Amino acid sequence: MKTVMMASIAFIASASAALAAEPGPVITPGPFSPPPAYPRVQANEPVTTPGPFAPPPAFPVARVYDWTGFYVGINGGGTFGTAAWISVPDGISGRADVSGGLVGGTAGYNLQTGEPYVLGAEADLDWSSLRGTVSPTIAPMSCAPGGCEVTNPWLATLRLRFGYAFDGIMPYVTGGAAIARLNAEGPFGTEGANNLGWTAGAGVEFVIAGALRAKVEY
Repeated sequence: MKTVMMASIAFIASASAALAAEPGPVITPGPFSPPPAYPRVQANEPVTTPGPFAPPPAFPVARVYDWTGFYVGINGGGTFGTAAWISVPDGISGRADVSGGLVGGTAGYNLQTGEPYVLGAEADLDWSSLRGTVSPTIAPMSCAPGGCEVTNPWLATLRLRFGYAFDGIMPYVTGGAAIARLNAEGPFGTEGANNLGWTAGAGVEFVIAGALRAKVEY
């Protein structure tokens, strides 16, 4: 396989204890209400109140999503690219345009190493309908009369991810190793091999509700 471009959409269920909550309202005392107490930082610290001449503070009440934890999910999308081929016995070579769909599973782990950076590792395994056709007019000795097909029944990747979290939204870049099964099918049988290569891309992951997330990547 010379080049394969893959675009996918995944739905992920996180196994971490992270919670995604809408930011709470900003509390601002009214002109005739007493100034509020500051929130406790730790359970053993006393509650402090503003002095008689200090303006009453306004402070937001919010919770920030924590991306740290394991996750599993399903993914699907489409692929397209080119596959290199060599005809035997005439030695003719060329490239076939290939395209198809994919669906499978994904799993990984994120570590949020201080706001807002997120490091992670992710693996996925997908069934693929990627295929292309070599015309018998190009390779008449090996593909006559019905032509030859190049197919990719499955593919897998193992990648690192680096993201920048905006609370419940995280754009990221990713890269690592990819392996795929490539088969050449013709009138005289099928030949196949597993091909190891590399992959790189980018995406955006976002929180839907609670531990349920989704991502779009290329």
